[in-house]
Amino acid sequence: MSLQRSRFQGQEIVNSFNLFVDSEKSSLVGDRQSEGDDVHIHFEGNTIEAGDGENIRLSLLNFTMFNNIYMVNINNSRFNVRGASGTTPSFLDVVNIDRKNYKNLKDIATSFATNLGTYLATKSAATTFENTTILPDTLTLGATDDRLLDITLTAKNGAGSTIAHGITDLKIQCLEAEGESSVILGGNRQDDATDITFSSLKITIATNTIRVQGYFPMQRLSDPYVYLRCNNAQSGLEMSVLSNDRGIYNTDIINSDIFAKLFRDVEYINYESNTGEEYFMNLQQRKLANLRLFLTDSKGRKLGRTSTQRDLGTAAGLTDSSLDFESNLQNKTGNLFFTAVIRVDIVKNRSPVKLETEGIRPPLPAREAQGTYIWPDYGRPKH
Repeated sequence: MSLQRSRFQGQEIVNSFNLFVDSEKSSLVGDRQSEGDDVHIHFEGNTIEAGDGENIRLSLLNFTMFNNIYMVNINNSRFNVRGASGTTPSFLDVVNIDRKNYKNLKDIATSFATNLGTYLATKSAATTFENTTILPDTLTLGATDDRLLDITLTAKNGAGSTIAHGITDLKIQCLEAEGESSVILGGNRQDDATDITFSSLKITIATNTIRVQGYFPMQRLSDPYVYLRCNNAQSGLEMSVLSNDRGIYNTDIINSDIFAKLFRDVEYINYESNTGEEYFMNLQQRKLANLRLFLTDSKGRKLGRTSTQRDLGTAAGLTDSSLDFESNLQNKTGNLFFTAVIRVDIVKNRSPVKLETEGIRPPLPAREAQGTYIWPDYGRPKH
């Protein structure tokens, strides 16, 4: 379809009704494949059909969901620590910011500093690293502040005395393949995972201390929206980065399955349509027998899960010592589900012209087609 020339000559709604969706117990009373954040709806005897010159349009009127996903999760908490010390010639490991909701940026900086110090203590001469400086230290985002990360770790021995830590090289790398921790910390994203000299943050190493500074303002979360998607073919478009998790595309624009973009508030993820026309889909099919609605983040990933965790059903919750979820049933028997109201319109956009001439009659049976063949003028040529 060309975007310069619409395939709709005119639009007239000939039928309209509401579809109420609740995915809480969708696997129990519906399709067994359904989950709270990925529901399969079968219309069965209530199949929606459009006639000649008509199409089906879906519009989102309302969406409500409790915000049971963390601001800092597995997709924006991980960073690599690479370096060398007198006790460990070289080290490289993944360290995490604690995965939870944060009221202010100081709490995020504190978690980052504490977990980094705990890790460095295992790779250096220090028994512990004390958080000497933690910035930003303001408790509200509206306060006067530059929101820049600035922490200082001081090496201590078992008696609490300051000592030389012995670390000679240190890099903190926020890899693109590991998520968006660079956005949270205010650092540079590392796109080339093979570059061992790259550091996302500025690091200053002294005899007894290590200072880590961010280049840009920090954030409490990296993705303020949840994306409602629908797998039915439609005419929408999206930038390929919005489906980056599902493959690398060579074009900027691809066919879209996004139905709506929903803002994440503190307690709710809620949307109320003002006109009923903000988010809609014109389906490229005349018969709607089933509908799949599912939720992702801005990269096409399932909420709170990496690209390799598509089969996991939990976005946030209790974890074990390996940071794996204790239960993977949040979207089946837990609290990861949504409700929505979708308006279904049958839109007449053209009046097709049909052939109204009488069709070709079938030949008579042989028993009725027999008779005397008459030669005009006794068989002589007419001319």
